[in-house]
Amino acid sequence: MAKAKRTAQDIQGEINSFKLLLTQSDYKALKHADGVISDEEYAEALTEREGFRARINELEAELAALGDSE
Repeated sequence: MAKAKRTAQDIQGEINSFKLLLTQSDYKALKHADGVISDEEYAEALTEREGFRARINELEAELAALGDSE
């Protein structure tokens, strides 16, 4: 079964969703930077944020490849 081709709009929408998740968790990064929460308290959020950024990078590469093939 062939995988449905994603559009640039679909990919950009997913990128925007991950960027929103990053923005919504900024307060945790700021609290950690200010010393309000410990490394241990921030660890889960850090891992999540790293995953968001990694996925954004993957999607941006996919978007760029899509643009190259058009």
